Amino acid sequence: MNHILINTIAVAVVLGVIVFVHELGHFVAAKVFGVRVETFSLGFGKRLLGIRYGDTDYRLSLLPLGGYVKMAGENPLEEKAEPALPDELLSKPRWQRLIIAIAGPAMNVVLAIGLLIPIYMKEFPRNSVLDQPAVVAEVQPDSPAAAAGLQPEDRIAVIDGAAHPTWETVFLKAAVSVGHPVPLTIDRGGTVIHTAIVPKSDDPSEPPELGMAPKQATRFGSINPNSPAQRAGLRSGDLALSLNGKTVLDPGGLVQQIQDAEPAAASAVLNAAGKPLTLEVRRNGAPLALTLVPALTDYQGTRRWMIGAAFVNDTTYVRLPFGQAVRQSLADNKQYSMVILDLVGKLVSRQASIKTLQSPVGIASATGEAARAPTLLPLFSITSLISLNLGILNLLPIPVLDGGMILFLFIESIMRHEISPRIKERVYQGGFAFLLILMTVVVYNDIVRAVVSKP
Repeated sequence: MNHILINTIAVAVVLGVIVFVHELGHFVAAKVFGVRVETFSLGFGKRLLGIRYGDTDYRLSLLPLGGYVKMAGENPLEEKAEPALPDELLSKPRWQRLIIAIAGPAMNVVLAIGLLIPIYMKEFPRNSVLDQPAVVAEVQPDSPAAAAGLQPEDRIAVIDGAAHPTWETVFLKAAVSVGHPVPLTIDRGGTVIHTAIVPKSDDPSEPPELGMAPKQATRFGSINPNSPAQRAGLRSGDLALSLNGKTVLDPGGLVQQIQDAEPAAASAVLNAAGKPLTLEVRRNGAPLALTLVPALTDYQGTRRWMIGAAFVNDTTYVRLPFGQAVRQSLADNKQYSMVILDLVGKLVSRQASIKTLQSPVGIASATGEAARAPTLLPLFSITSLISLNLGILNLLPIPVLDGGMILFLFIESIMRHEISPRIKERVYQGGFAFLLILMTVVVYNDIVRAVVSKP
């Protein structure tokens, strides 16, 4: 119950801030062009209190879930004086109405960029593996990568049209194509292979499953006392090069190599010593051969051959200067924008599932988790991402969204006259029905996921 309360409060605050900033953009642009703003409300529903200044009623309303701006002449279905009054929206040139429509989404994009800057100045996650070319180190059995025929040391030359991708590109492409084949071009020692991988995911809040790992340095961290690793002379900071002469490509690959080199775990006794293995490491720039004797251990209910050493996480956190934080925020928001547009395109072409989308139910869960973090940085991060999503999706050419108004303005500019209010009414009704059905389906999917995931 405590989590539900925190989730509810967190999503109300986050969505409230995002929607308020969105409407503030419309408000400022309208004022600049002399459009009479009748109401600027913080929240929806019944007016609790407020003040009238000039022509505008600045109010606090009952439901604190954002806000809204009501401009004179904004609703095409309302009866209006003929001709329109000079301070009504429809009396303004189309280019001014276009700027007013764009101002809301633009403010969301500005908010998304601005929120990431203090985060990156405090702690910017740097993972060199994500920036490396997509060279496969490990392929898990019975995984999407195995079904696609990928093998260790394959290089992904093209994924879904993106040439020479990094691992970050691979993971982002997979995130918007869950359940649908993603075309791959593989370079296997000079041989070009065309295939496709189908990412799997039971939870859209988690990264999709691919079943392959990047090629990365396998460096050891802490060494357990009296463990096979300590007895072999392994030290923190050692870099694994090969095991029994076979190159080590990544930490997961080394773990699997150890299992493959030892007897079947089911036939051995717990805590039994395995066969001696030769592990070559690099220490202080020089190669060094060590003899390891793994021990059979019960690890999370599974019998595995272990050496008692942990690996170093490749992610480090650094503080970026202000200028670099701004550039990084711009670059990341640009990349996230391309991912959002890619997802929209795949949804339209039915190359992505609607289950990829999250409703306020799913957003509340993620937002609540961020709110429970010891710092505000995770909450800033998720608010930035949601704000960017809202800004871009509001520009889609769907009636009742800002993009719908922009589309009407574009059509009217070509026709050189206003579209009939009756036609606008029907189109707006259709757009509203479409969004209502879409939201119903997405909420249903989130509720089903929440129920199924309960133990």
